[in-house]
Amino acid sequence: MYGQSQFSIFRQRLTIICILLISFQLAAANNHPELRVTTSADTESNQAASFIVIPKDKLIPQGISRDAPKDLLALQIPFIVELESIPANELDLQWKVVVPHSQYGEIQLISKFNGTKKHTLQAFSWQSAWLDAKESGRHKLVFRPRAHRHQPIMYKKGKGRNNKRRQYGGGTVSVDKQIFNPRLSYHVFVDLKKGDQIINRYQTLIQMDNKDMIRQEYINHYGIKRYGRGNNGNLPVPRRDEITLIPDRPAELLGNPLTESEYDLIINDGIMALATQIADIYEKQKHEYQNHALHDLNNQPLPTPQSKLWLSGGWRNPERNEWFSNATNGIHQRGGAIDLIPNEAPGSRRSAIAYWVLWNSLQAAGQQLQAFWQLETNGRPMRTDEYRNDIEPQNGIPDAFDKADHLHINIDYEPK
Repeated sequence: MYGQSQFSIFRQRLTIICILLISFQLAAANNHPELRVTTSADTESNQAASFIVIPKDKLIPQGISRDAPKDLLALQIPFIVELESIPANELDLQWKVVVPHSQYGEIQLISKFNGTKKHTLQAFSWQSAWLDAKESGRHKLVFRPRAHRHQPIMYKKGKGRNNKRRQYGGGTVSVDKQIFNPRLSYHVFVDLKKGDQIINRYQTLIQMDNKDMIRQEYINHYGIKRYGRGNNGNLPVPRRDEITLIPDRPAELLGNPLTESEYDLIINDGIMALATQIADIYEKQKHEYQNHALHDLNNQPLPTPQSKLWLSGGWRNPERNEWFSNATNGIHQRGGAIDLIPNEAPGSRRSAIAYWVLWNSLQAAGQQLQAFWQLETNGRPMRTDEYRNDIEPQNGIPDAFDKADHLHINIDYEPK
């Protein structure tokens, strides 16, 4: 039996296959050279026939890295699909647009000729009438994509009923939180007819690539209201050149890659260097305690852990962050934070000692790290008294290290 996310993947793939089969029946060639396409004011997006959708009512800054120049996203431009060769007067032509994901639906037509639209459970399609030589500008189709909206408007936080951790947010329409937003694409066709005979059929595909899908998530989450106390979501949108391939995890760390995302891309605003630096100082601290034992609150020596650190989290795309994090403006989304867990049984005494060694190694490194760190459990940071008290279990180790389920550390975006 499929799980929910597996079924969602299967359904999306089946939908795409069905649309592609329809497309091949309607047209003989993909991305035909006779069709010139303009999709974006961003040169790199336009070259890839990719795009982002920018709401008219929002001025959104781009440049998410610490040192990136900040400016505003360019205004949304219409898509233009144009026949390179103007059709002969004796030819009629007909345009068609298919949107192969029903949640995105309609287009906003700017071309002046008329058309009809059709909705199905899987897709939306629009088709012009047959256009003869009397129709001005018939060789050029101009339309706008539908703007994305985050639903619901509230980004929910904190604990729900019975003090249980809440399933966060809801995401942009019907996104799969384990993967990413459905890929927005437009299949554009044009048929040329002489008399009753179709003599040419051209098509092109306008489709978000993975970089622009990531950027769209940041656009969708910009200004989302936070449930309860705290700031609203106002992270800037990354530039395309700030989204890169995933670097290898440092050899001293076990666990996941530097991202939890399924995009096969990453925003890396210092986490690679930070992860390497922490792994190094942790290993040095363990070596130091082999010669000078660490002591608990009762001044009893503690065994030095031999385990490595496990990387449990790095960069998060906004949809995933919404489901699994507390922070609307969380630094994980900037590519500036990682989460670490000792490779020991959770809640064990060995795990608590490993957290203590890790904490002491960071405290000893101090300002050279230029970072902020805190122990967390169930999404909340440890309180000051938990670093001083040892209530349960009575093992001489402060509660903070007994209870911790990970250590969060991020680069300092506001150095003092």
